[in-house]
Amino acid sequence: MEILDKIRQRARDKQRTIVLPEGDDKRILEAAKIIVEENLARLIILATNEAIKEKAAVAGLDLSKVEVIYPAKSLDLPEFTEKFFELRKAKGITEEQAKEQMLKPVYFGAMMVRFGKADGMVAGAINTTADVAKAAIYCIGFGEKIRTISSCFLITVPDCVYGTKGTFVFADCGIVPDPSPMQIANIAASAAELFSLLVEEEPKVALLSFSTKGSAEHPLVDKVVRAKEIIDEKYPELIADGELQLDAAIVPEVAMIKAPDSKVAGTANVLIFPDLNAGNISYKMVQRLAKADVIGPMMNGVSRPCSDLSRGCTIGEIVNAVCTTSIRVTTENK
Repeated sequence: MEILDKIRQRARDKQRTIVLPEGDDKRILEAAKIIVEENLARLIILATNEAIKEKAAVAGLDLSKVEVIYPAKSLDLPEFTEKFFELRKAKGITEEQAKEQMLKPVYFGAMMVRFGKADGMVAGAINTTADVAKAAIYCIGFGEKIRTISSCFLITVPDCVYGTKGTFVFADCGIVPDPSPMQIANIAASAAELFSLLVEEEPKVALLSFSTKGSAEHPLVDKVVRAKEIIDEKYPELIADGELQLDAAIVPEVAMIKAPDSKVAGTANVLIFPDLNAGNISYKMVQRLAKADVIGPMMNGVSRPCSDLSRGCTIGEIVNAVCTTSIRVTTENK
């Protein structure tokens, strides 16, 4: 919990403006109540109708403490529509279709971030990961450095001696089903950067596989080996190694046997999965069986901070997502 407490305090100090486009969900309003009471961020909540007033009252949220926007009534709607049409007309979208998209709160919220009217967005309690990712890609756009959109989770496992006092970043767990070696390398670089920002410790990246240092031969292993070669070429400053099995990556005693010469084995705190099956299953397993605190998925590769939520998210997870999104706002992307 120490790392989560620090994250909340850093968010409180920054006081960023975060848009929550799913104001129709009661969990969002209940989380907003906590965020307002603890002064963790400034909030913009999007709603489709006046029913939010009754829902907020039930949740105990004082709407005078946040900004509520109805996209259909917003004075920004024409400008947002025009911009979205400009961005997507090459794909065959019409002006009417552009307006329809902008009336969807998740797209409207993403466009607010693009225009600097919000510092970041947190969504996914109602919308699918695909919906949130498309809104972020189409409206916010790709980042300049790493043009692979991926997602990662900050995982804190109680009473765990592995990683950084039980803290890890897992990636990719939500977006890229079968990443290429180049995509794995980019995902690793993004995840390491996020770990450094949030945990304020040195990231040590393990490229996971069912093989450790040639213990098995298979095209799936070759893909991970090639990703490590790309990292060495493209991100030479990154402390990364692979291919590594999970036990070799995080357990020092196993690392001494399986990968004694590795700078990462036994001490990894950033775990990069070879495909979405492995990543998604692993984070959910750790969350449910080890009762880990899970924040995310946080999107990497977009130009401004955006966090996705699981549709099964808790109120606490929403609060934490707002805080991590706030921390990710820099002077470059503000």
